[in-house]
Amino acid sequence: MAGHTPGAPGRAGFATRLENVIDRHSVRLGAWLLRRTRGRATRLWHRRALVLTTRGRRSGLPRTVVVQYFPDGRDLVVVAANSGMPTDPAWYLNLTADPRATVDVEGRTLSVRAVPMTPDEAAAWWPRVLEAAPDYARYRARTDRPIPLLRLVPVSGGGRPAP
Repeated sequence: MAGHTPGAPGRAGFATRLENVIDRHSVRLGAWLLRRTRGRATRLWHRRALVLTTRGRRSGLPRTVVVQYFPDGRDLVVVAANSGMPTDPAWYLNLTADPRATVDVEGRTLSVRAVPMTPDEAAAWWPRVLEAAPDYARYRARTDRPIPLLRLVPVSGGGRPAP
């Protein structure tokens, strides 16, 4: 690509693409590990992650990913960063088509409804995201697209133990 600056906003550089590929191909292992340790595995890196299962917007099939989350009371805030790729992640597109999903988090399985944050809400939340996970600043610098934040709101009172 003539004139391409690695990591320039709007274009996915090698590091961005590599990070995205690793994320996409490690889902099974990550989901197994999170379920097995009830989320404690990510605490080693001072992070929290959940296993998110959506319905594929085209296939209608269950689609599972591991996503970092930020607690807000009972709600779980997730960031559709997609490693700073120029496109939104598939799980985000699935949730915009059908906001119903399930999450396995800290040993519980919850039914949730995804509620997109308004631009003002997202702007107010970014400092909290960056305080807990400073690497998200890198994702914002890699892309020209606004990175959506969603609130996963539990739709039932409790949660059943995760498998």
